[in-house]
Formats: sequence, structure tokens, C-alpha cells
Amino acid sequence: MSRSTRRPLFVSLALAAALALTGCGSGQSSSPEAAGEQDAQGSADQGGSEGAPTTAEADGQVPSVEAAEPQLPVTFTGDDGVDIEVVSLDRVLVLDDPTMEIMQALGHDELIGIAPDTSLIEDVAAQAEERITTAGRGSLTVEGVVALEPTLVIGTSMRRHADVISGLQAADIPATLIDSSQEAPDKIRKTAELLGVPESGEELAAQVQEQFDQADAALEGVEARPRVMILSSSGAGDSGNTTAAGEETPAHQIIVNAGGLNTGAESGLDRYQSITAEGLVAAAPEVIVVAASEIDDLGGEDGIWEQVDGLSGTPAAATGSLVVMDDMQLKGGAVSAGLGILALQAQLHPDA
Repeated sequence: MSRSTRRPLFVSLALAAALALTGCGSGQSSSPEAAGEQDAQGSADQGGSEGAPTTAEADGQVPSVEAAEPQLPVTFTGDDGVDIEVVSLDRVLVLDDPTMEIMQALGHDELIGIAPDTSLIEDVAAQAEERITTAGRGSLTVEGVVALEPTLVIGTSMRRHADVISGLQAADIPATLIDSSQEAPDKIRKTAELLGVPESGEELAAQVQEQFDQADAALEGVEARPRVMILSSSGAGDSGNTTAAGEETPAHQIIVNAGGLNTGAESGLDRYQSITAEGLVAAAPEVIVVAASEIDDLGGEDGIWEQVDGLSGTPAAATGSLVVMDDMQLKGGAVSAGLGILALQAQLHPDA
């Protein structure tokens, strides 16, 4: 079959992928999961490039709970180690989609007063009274946020949001960080605690954890770990470079929990970092995963193999092994994470 007519072996509910070794790598050692499973290369036979496109849908639905009345004031210790007091939720500024998804699942998306101007869950963001630019160098400033008069600011990037959050704290604006790299149930509990609905958070986190546990149980006795690469057209902010997802990303957790080996983490990447053609070839990924919102930017389901430099020389290209997933299920790391794990697992381990 010619490359121009190859169809992806998988078409599922989440993510963008493709790994690569890169000079931007952190040099960290491989994750424990990766270190013990490097011999899994070639062990995942996905049926070959002749397989028909498949839509993989996980059993179940996105968890949610009944809204509870927030109990304020709340004293909350963020992942930056700073204590804040929340006395009002009248005008909450949320800096990312995962937090908005959690608030929706808790039944409190109406509390989002200020949201990013672009969102993958537009139905939630559109309810906000005001939209602001949160991505791009210099777009988010302490002075600009103070002028919006938020009653609470929630950030999740320990790098991109840290300076603004600390500046707001110095200006006596309740602002906090909930680290995006931790697993979804923990983020859910902390967000619910911050909003004064801790019991709802425990209930919602338990539902998501159940999906995690379901995937874990399915892997009992399964030793092979397909080599997965996560490609993104937007992971490096506004650089325009194609990137790969490393260990400090929600996508890494999806891959590991689904029973794959994240070659980005194996190569020492800790976040989304630029990749090279040489790195892609050396990493030898067996499966490429790409977010639905980014597949067109990367060349589409057929064109990705030629548009992304180096990808054509990988085992994944030889078999046309491409998984296209719903963005929130793969990259959000929030309420949809459990479904993302189950959806990807159905592709990586169809007999599990």
C-alpha cells in the first residue's frame, strides 16, 4: 500500500502523538514504567496497515455529580505551598480547560466569570461574562488580571502561571496553583476543596478513579507495552514547532495507565518539547497518537506521515498506526481522563 493511501489503523477518542528525541530534552532518566519495558518494541501487533479505520469508544460516560452549596470561607493551600482564603466565588478567573471541566462536572460552571478566549470546551467557556487571552508570551500580566477584579484565580501550570499567581497573591488577590501534572482524581479533590465542596470532590474523584482502576485491572497479566509517541502542533506554546509530550504532562499519564510506553518520557522529555526527524526515527514509535483538534495542522490522517519530518521512517508509519483522540480525554487530565485511558487501552490492547 502506498503511503499516500495509507489509512490510520486506529481512529479513537483522544490525543495527538509522536515522540522524538530532541536537544531540548531535560536529560532526565526514563520513568520507572519505561525503564523496565524497553524490550516491548515490536510486541504490539496492531493488525497491520490493511486494517480498516476504527473508532474506539470507551464504555461509560464522563462522570459528574449533583451540585452542592459551596461552604465559604475556605482556607486552601495550593501546590505552590501558599495559603489563601477564598471568601467569594462571584467572579472566578479560570486559566485552563481542565479546571473548567472539573467545575462543570461539580455542577458549578456558572461560577466561571472569566475564561480563556479560546477553549476546547467552548460550551462551558462561553458562559463566562468575560473572555481574555491567556496563551502567548506576555498576554497574561498581573496588572491586567487585577483590573478584571476577580474574586479567585485558578492556575494549573507551575511554569507558565507561577509568576502571575505569585504577583496576584502579593496584590492580595486570592490566587492559587493546582499542578496539572498530578493525576486527575487528585486535581478534582483539590479543585472541589478550593470551591468549598469537598464532599462533591470526593464523589467525583471516586468515579474517575473507578475508570482508572478498570483499566488497571484489564492489564493484569499483560506484559507488552506498545511504544507510543504523542505529537502536538501546539504543545510548545506559540513557537509553531511540532512537539512531543514528555513525563510532566497529563498525556503521559493516559499512555502509561492505558498500558503503553511513552517514548517522550523514555527519551527524557518532561513537558511538550520540540522534536527532530532524527529523534523520531531513533525513538522507533509503534503507535502515533494525535489530538483531534491538531490532526489537520499535522497534515491530516494521511498526510501526517510525510508532513512531520522523520515520521515516515518509524515502525508506526510502516503499519499506519495512528490514534486520533478527543482532546480533553488525552490532554486535559481532568474528568475525562478515565475515559481517555479506556479508549486508548482499547486500541493498544484490544484483547485485554
